[in-house]
Amino acid sequence: MNPLHAILILGLAGMAYVSFSRERTQQVSRTGGFDLPCSADAALPFFTPEGEREWVNGWNPQPVFPDKIEFKRDTVFRQGSGDEEAVWTILDADPQLHRAEYVRVAPRSHTAHIIVKVEPLAGERSHVIVSYTVTVFGAHSAQILSEFSESAYAEKMQNWQRWISTALKNRRSIPVSIAQ
Repeated sequence: MNPLHAILILGLAGMAYVSFSRERTQQVSRTGGFDLPCSADAALPFFTPEGEREWVNGWNPQPVFPDKIEFKRDTVFRQGSGDEEAVWTILDADPQLHRAEYVRVAPRSHTAHIIVKVEPLAGERSHVIVSYTVTVFGAHSAQILSEFSESAYAEKMQNWQRWISTALKNRRSIPVSIAQ
């Protein structure tokens, strides 16, 4: 290799390193929970790709694999558009344990590992525990981190409780079924 090429390659590699380190990749983990006025069996479908349509405004997942979105391990789907588009993979889908686990990759801004666990309570009630581990990078890191501050995450859990409770009251469709 020509010495000039070597210097050029080292210089470019150095600039790339400096540029990447300025992105300030960071990671934050949050866990929160809320109660719902329904059984754990009735609550879990709200945390499936198709079930979120009932309470998340604009939620419209599109299948990647298989051709139809199924609530089962290794199902892959897309959600969002433009810079907000993300690819989701179901890591675990366990109706008996009332558990769902996802990885979400938004290539321009962050990744997220999400675990939802629904615990049965007495009297047709349930408690939902949602954990996020988010790794942010790129130009919008600060904005995404602010969305996962302790207070913002607590507010997110309150909103989810309100939206799902409203969906339960106004349920106009047949509940999403989960294959056993």
